[in-house]
Amino acid sequence: MMLGEDSRPVEFRTYMPLRYRAVLGVAGIAAVLILLASGPSPWLAVPVAAVFVAVTTMTARIRLGEVSMSIRVAGLFSTTIHYREISAVSVGPATRFAQGMGLRILSGGGTGYLVGGPSVRIQRDSNTVLVSCANPQALVARIGAHLPR
Repeated sequence: MMLGEDSRPVEFRTYMPLRYRAVLGVAGIAAVLILLASGPSPWLAVPVAAVFVAVTTMTARIRLGEVSMSIRVAGLFSTTIHYREISAVSVGPATRFAQGMGLRILSGGGTGYLVGGPSVRIQRDSNTVLVSCANPQALVARIGAHLPR
C-alpha cells in the first residue's frame, strides 16, 4: 500500500456538503415529527430517522495503494481500480442533488460514487468512474503519479 510521509496509508475522505446535510436534516426531523404526531404508525419514525441519519452522514472514501485504488461510498458500495486500467484522470464536475448520492449509474455510461460537491473523473479502458472528492486536484496528482508516462 502506498504510504504517506508519516507512514500511514493515503486516504481521501469526503463528506456530504454541509448545506445538503442541513436540508436533509430538516426534512428528516419534519418527517419524524409528522410520523410521531400521525397516531396510527408512530413506530415508523424510528426507521425513517435511521435512514435520514445514514444519508446525512454518507461519505466517499478513496484509498490509494501501490498497484490499485479502492473507492467506497456510503459504507456499502465499493470498487477497486488498478492503475494500469486508467487511461486518464481529471477534475470532474461539482455534483448536486440532481445527480443523486451514493452509487449512481451516470448518463452516457459510467458509475458515480457520489456524496455531492467536487469530483474526480477516472477514465478506465472500459468505462468512466466519477467520485466525490473535497480536494480533487490533490487526488488527481496522486493518481497521476501512478500512471505510466
